[in-house]
Amino acid sequence: MRATTIPSLNWLRVFEAAARHQSFARAGKELNMSAAAVSQQVLALETHLGRPLFERAANRINLTAEGSDFLPTVQVSLGAIESKAESLFARQRIERVTLLASQLMAMSWLPRVLADFEAANPTIRIDLLVEGTQRKTDPDLMIRFGEEPHLVRHPSWLMGMSHVVMCRKEDIARIGSVEDLLSFRLYDVASHAVGWAALLNHSFGPQPGRQLKLETVDTTPLSLMMVSQGLGLAIGHLPVCGPIAASLGLVVCPFVPRTPGPGNYYLEQPQDRPQRPSIGRLAQALQDAAHLSMRMT
Repeated sequence: MRATTIPSLNWLRVFEAAARHQSFARAGKELNMSAAAVSQQVLALETHLGRPLFERAANRINLTAEGSDFLPTVQVSLGAIESKAESLFARQRIERVTLLASQLMAMSWLPRVLADFEAANPTIRIDLLVEGTQRKTDPDLMIRFGEEPHLVRHPSWLMGMSHVVMCRKEDIARIGSVEDLLSFRLYDVASHAVGWAALLNHSFGPQPGRQLKLETVDTTPLSLMMVSQGLGLAIGHLPVCGPIAASLGLVVCPFVPRTPGPGNYYLEQPQDRPQRPSIGRLAQALQDAAHLSMRMT
């Protein structure tokens, strides 16, 4: 087809509406145009093509043979243009939910959970804030941690924890006794209630006279990173630290029994704002994922 034969897209839109409604007036109402303006656009199209598309009679119009043959092509073409434009350029309304969590949660357990949630909820995006950072955004939902025993009954309880010793796979064969264990540097996290002394006492009884080669660090991710470099052993907390430990190639040392520890994670929402449905959906997804993690640990 020669390029000069292709008519104005607006003429085609007007023609399609007029043919569909079989009325210039009803087509004009749909297109926010007068009936006279619709008639003029159709006439311009007919003049351009050199063929009449409608038979005009008093208060009614009918498609000519050429018009009837032309209409399906116009409708398919306009529909294809609309569909492609929608897929490429239409802006989908994205709702943002701000979630606050600890550094360990944000670096280990949360990323996979949030990725799955966003995949299942494509119109929701999660802005993840880490406790202690300088960002001043008020969170919509918070993952809190507390050591009070009653928190295990909190209505928005997420998970408890088990204390384990994390090591490299190649170090497992080297640890068959307490003496072997104590030959390693032992990384303690300053803020944790259960450190190496408490863990060893719980698992093996008091260790009078034994010297622990303790190294104090600020965070669990840092302690696990040091272990991954062959610098010692660290206490991990399952299930929350499981993903980051696995990504570093670390495993649970089987010589030291898992020790249930104080502390529970739970959800908290600000009381001064209404709960949006998206926040409720995120909270439920977090609880479902946490309960699954607890069963698998």
